[in-house]
Amino acid sequence: MSSGSILRSVLIFISLASFALSSNVQAKPEHGKKFKDWSVVCEKMPSSGEELCNIFQNVTNDKKKVVLQVAIGYRPGSSEAQALFTLPLGVLLQPGIEFKGGTAEAVRIPFSVCVKNGCVAIVKLEPAVIKGMKAGDKGSVKFAAAQKQIIEIPVSLNGFTAAFKSLK
Repeated sequence: MSSGSILRSVLIFISLASFALSSNVQAKPEHGKKFKDWSVVCEKMPSSGEELCNIFQNVTNDKKKVVLQVAIGYRPGSSEAQALFTLPLGVLLQPGIEFKGGTAEAVRIPFSVCVKNGCVAIVKLEPAVIKGMKAGDKGSVKFAAAQKQIIEIPVSLNGFTAAFKSLK
């Protein structure tokens, strides 16, 4: 699963789910800008022509294969951030994922859809979770593989605060 194909699938899904930046954004995020382990990606959505910007992080295994992608952005007209977690096909769907963002309490998130390149879980990021992500330096995503084996993938929060701020 290439990071480009994951990102395209997630961005298409986001478009279908009507995710985009809020219309009251003051400064446009800069596509390709890196904030340590987080990057900004902006892409025009084919359905609306609107530009969608998110911050994201690809987590790879020791073979440099993307095993998790985290993308965070805003819905139109909303000041509430949402996170999308994309995991490879073959995960156990029913338990969903558990996301621990830094010092915040872990939250359980159901999978929303599986597309060609992975399964997506979407959650509104509560202020306490964002605060915990800003305060911590690492997080994690836990999920069950098809063999019911629990897997935990680390998520770096290095650069998260500046990257998140760039979306406003």
